[in-house]
Amino acid sequence: MVPGVRALIRPRFLLAAAVAGVAAGLIGVAMALLLGLFESLFYGVSHGGLLERLAAAPPWRRALAPALGGLVAGGLWWWLRATGGVADVESAVADRSGQAAPRMGLVRPFLDAVTQVLTVGAGNSVGREGAPRLAAGAVAARLAARLGIGRSEGAILIASAAGAGLAAMYNAPLGGAAYAVELVMVSGMRRRGALVAVPVCLIATLVSWLHSHGRPTFEVASPGLSSGTVLGMVLLVPVAAVLGVGARRLWLWMLAHRVRVLRWLPVAIGAAGLVTGLASLWVPAIVGNGRDAMEMALGTGLPGASNSPVGAGLVLLVGIVVLKPVLTGLTLAAGATGGRLAPSLAAGSSAGAALAIALHTCGVEASVPVLAIAGAGAVLATTQRAPVFGIVFTWELARAGAWTLVALFAVVVAVTLLASPAWRRTAASQLRTSRSR
Repeated sequence: MVPGVRALIRPRFLLAAAVAGVAAGLIGVAMALLLGLFESLFYGVSHGGLLERLAAAPPWRRALAPALGGLVAGGLWWWLRATGGVADVESAVADRSGQAAPRMGLVRPFLDAVTQVLTVGAGNSVGREGAPRLAAGAVAARLAARLGIGRSEGAILIASAAGAGLAAMYNAPLGGAAYAVELVMVSGMRRRGALVAVPVCLIATLVSWLHSHGRPTFEVASPGLSSGTVLGMVLLVPVAAVLGVGARRLWLWMLAHRVRVLRWLPVAIGAAGLVTGLASLWVPAIVGNGRDAMEMALGTGLPGASNSPVGAGLVLLVGIVVLKPVLTGLTLAAGATGGRLAPSLAAGSSAGAALAIALHTCGVEASVPVLAIAGAGAVLATTQRAPVFGIVFTWELARAGAWTLVALFAVVVAVTLLASPAWRRTAASQLRTSRSR
């Protein structure tokens, strides 16, 4: 038996884990519904996905919606941060004193989560996964305090609930568990934590089926093996490595130089939103967290190579690859709180699909869905430095069959090996910077 497991099978801990899983599932459903509500309010269209709402909205509204959302969100974050801030999940899990978790509260994390969803719903370029992660983690922290669960077990519960919030929003239980273990838990708790994260994420996902009905996030047919696709996978490895490392470095630099003066948050985030809105007049799929961009890359509404040497689809995909990381970094630098998972998926899937279309123009038949999924997983694994999470989470989004999983695994492992020296250089640079400060 794994040391310390006895404390995880006590009745009160099992009760807390079950309640945390149910709460995370309900939070995931609520955040998904809230996102749709905000999209309809900002774009004036009550049906369809974000790209469909954009297509039906007038140009002035498309340009101004992210700016207006940024102004409102900036005002809310100004108040939150000026009056004490919001304790995050990572701090509560890593805190060895056990004091951070009880101070999380519920009202502030939930208000911050709603503000994050509002920002994404208005079209700003950040991920939505931070909202259910924070809210579910706060509920777990409250449960741990009320039931008298120890610091170590409480930290595992908080991390597992955070992963469960992600799992519920994307219908990806194993991906949520991998996120909790690989990215939220700290050294010394991962072996025990995996035993908690998996069932908590499964409970949350089952609850989320009240809204998703068990459907995967993306509907993708599973193609067979072809020599053109294998060639595309080989070519994709250096592309995904450069894109992933570059996006991570850009976002870290932007976060290090983000707006610090609180009263400037509404103007700064609003200005970043205006830039995003104006850019969306030419490349619509850059708005929002990136889900619609990945859906387009996987083939839904994707134009082919057309009659020109470089088709309209290829131009749009390259636009997403270039603009999505930049606009996400700009939004983070302006002071917004948001995730980087979906922007990573959007950029990576667009790069893979663009490569497939470029091969088509050269007479090589490569699978767009396979290269899009492989690119998404590889860039996600690189930006998060989490290869297991990148593989499991990306595959669960579409569940596109065994061959696609093999292709995803191969590309992510190759990109991880290629990007590892850059990871070490970045870590050393960060250490030198922290020492100089």
